[in-house]
Amino acid sequence: MTDILGQIVAFIGDNPSLAGLICFTVAMGEALFIIGLVVPSTVVLVGAGTLIGLGKLDGVSIFIWTVLGATAGDALSYWFGHFYKDKVRKLWPLSRYSSLMDRGEEFFRAHGGKSIFIGRFVPGVKSVVPGIAGMVGMNATRFTIINVTSAIVWSAAHLGPGILAGTALEAIGQISSRLAFVIGGLCVILFLAVMMGRWLILIILPLFPGAHSAIVNWFAKRPGRASQWIAATFDPDHPRSIGMLVSALLLLITMPAFFFFIGEVAPGEPMVRADVAILNLFSSMRTPIGDTIMVFFTSLGDGIVVTVVTVTAALYLFFKRAWRRATGFLIAIGSTAIFVPLFKALLERSRPMALYSGADSFSFPSGHATLNAVLFGICAVLIAHDRNRWIKAAIFTVTAVYVITIGFSRVYLAAHWMSDVLAGFLFGLAMVSAFAFVFGPIHNEKIGRNSLAAIVVGSLTVFGGWHVMTHLDQAIATYEPRNRFQILTQTEWQANGWTQLPKNRIELSGGTKEPLVIQYAGDPSRLAPVLAAHGWSKPPKWSLSTASGFVEGKTPADKLPILPRTQNGRTPALVLIHKDETSDPDGGGRWVLRLWPSRFQILADGSLKRLYVGSILHEAILRPMGEFSGPKTDREAPTVSTNPVRLLPGALIRTWPNGMEVVLCEEPAASPVTPNTTGKPGARSRAN
Repeated sequence: MTDILGQIVAFIGDNPSLAGLICFTVAMGEALFIIGLVVPSTVVLVGAGTLIGLGKLDGVSIFIWTVLGATAGDALSYWFGHFYKDKVRKLWPLSRYSSLMDRGEEFFRAHGGKSIFIGRFVPGVKSVVPGIAGMVGMNATRFTIINVTSAIVWSAAHLGPGILAGTALEAIGQISSRLAFVIGGLCVILFLAVMMGRWLILIILPLFPGAHSAIVNWFAKRPGRASQWIAATFDPDHPRSIGMLVSALLLLITMPAFFFFIGEVAPGEPMVRADVAILNLFSSMRTPIGDTIMVFFTSLGDGIVVTVVTVTAALYLFFKRAWRRATGFLIAIGSTAIFVPLFKALLERSRPMALYSGADSFSFPSGHATLNAVLFGICAVLIAHDRNRWIKAAIFTVTAVYVITIGFSRVYLAAHWMSDVLAGFLFGLAMVSAFAFVFGPIHNEKIGRNSLAAIVVGSLTVFGGWHVMTHLDQAIATYEPRNRFQILTQTEWQANGWTQLPKNRIELSGGTKEPLVIQYAGDPSRLAPVLAAHGWSKPPKWSLSTASGFVEGKTPADKLPILPRTQNGRTPALVLIHKDETSDPDGGGRWVLRLWPSRFQILADGSLKRLYVGSILHEAILRPMGEFSGPKTDREAPTVSTNPVRLLPGALIRTWPNGMEVVLCEEPAASPVTPNTTGKPGARSRAN
């Protein structure tokens, strides 16, 4: 999918005239009388703006094409209404949208000539207002002036967010290409969902008035139980039909997603690498205060607390004679409690660190995440039952935040991999959805929602608080960070040990990126002054002032902060930049050197030195429409002869089987000897 989208983007970028024609067509089509309802102008134009932000299209030409299309569409609609007048209402299928034309006419009479300008931005009426203006005889000259003015503003409003989004996606792509692709994909899905909903409400339903009620009534007249159930479920007047449909949809999504995770945690899969990278990231962020907070929440999710809250809630439901819900509640919790250790024993996935014995010593899925999602999710369903939407939203939001916090604590404390927790959430949500679908329609069991909420919160607070306080010190010791370094001697490292380090950077998503062309043993702070003599310097720190450089079209490359990148979840210990004056004297490019810590230490001369891996990238500075400055990686490594760390005394060159070369070096002496070479990655070094 990524390759296909990349080819489409490249094709459009290589054919700007075609892109302009597409923007003209959709901008015009969106403004045509009634027809504009089905034209996805927002999706296309925001997408075009995104391509401008990514540097694939010329912003000025696309803007002109869009303005011309919007102007032409409104003009055609105006003259259509001007010539046909009220005959428009009798033409099929336009006659089906008389209510829409009535709304447009009311809008025009309320706002007069301003409606041409305002109407472009109002969904549901913007495709009819120009036609209404022609039907009521608005002056053509006045209409044209407003039409052109509004087209300029409308085009800027649609392309502008896309340009910002494209610039942001380009920046995110420098951090993680998969993250940028996921965000971009989610935006596309959101746009498509909105458009499908819009078409259904504004286009499809008016063509078939009363179809919904007719279908429901047809099933209601059928004698079978299934037909009666469908009629009750899909009846728009049924107060619980929406909740049941949402529950069914969630169930259909979450269970396949859970089994998808099972296949993705096999050895060698990208998700496994992502788990390691995320775990390393959290390990680098841990603090004593953070550990205490996370241990507090993870202890609240312990099995003994879940058991007490479950028993208390179940006894209350039985006391209130809510037999079916109480039984379903116990079945859901009991089956989950059996399912978790069963799957752990079947998959036998190791935890990040040893904590328990038996089936609990395995990792997938997370018991804390699964059981707490089921327990508090079902309690939330019962407590929110038949309440208004705002109270429901508040109840589910608080529940989700609490359960997600428990799951996050498991990853933070290295008790589980991230995929373990996500899979637990998916299975838990599936169980909650099944419970809501089966027991949601029950209306003859009064459970006392406020009393149930008080009992759940009270038992969690009293027993959970007691459990945490009595076991806090022990739990903190159990989850204490465990740093594990692998030690290599200097000889082992230089011989074959260097092959144990990754040859490409690993993203948080688990994907592999640019080659790691440096392995450096020692203190990174001692490398910076050596490379400073060859033009390498530390980049500007992030601040409001330096960040503003991204929205200015003339910011030099060495004045822009560096976008963050992680290697296997670890943040860089050293970042240096070198201005590239060979490609653009105005500051249009730069080289970026990063060093990340590894899990290895080198034993040399009786002392241990931390081993670091590093990359060197070239970034071109894109300036879409001359108003932004966005870095984009265009070269992923210099040649080995221009790798600046090769200048260090004793540096060695090693070659991977694929031909990629990496430089092994150690920290320089206190007064290093500067070799007679430029050390610039953009030009060939004279030393060899």
